[in-house]
Amino acid sequence: MPVQVIYITAAMLFVAVLPLPDDFYSMLRIVAAGTFAWGAYRNFGKKLFLLPLAYTMLAIIFNPVMEINLAKVIAIPIDLLAAALLLSTKKHFAE
Repeated sequence: MPVQVIYITAAMLFVAVLPLPDDFYSMLRIVAAGTFAWGAYRNFGKKLFLLPLAYTMLAIIFNPVMEINLAKVIAIPIDLLAAALLLSTKKHFAE
């Protein structure tokens, strides 16, 4: 996966803390779920255990098909932690 997709997803997750229209959050769910699902797929065959598990959990949280509606107080820290995780582990996507 190109690193630009990771940067765009992280930027969208950082921007998600602002009050925006529901269409943005729908697009964010699609982009974030796809990015985290790809990260989980790429890292399951490696000897890392917690990283693919974290990616899988975030892909489930951001799943656009079966939405998990969280309160904004809970969603904001998850968005920020997910963006930080993406930026800190971006080298595991490109390998």
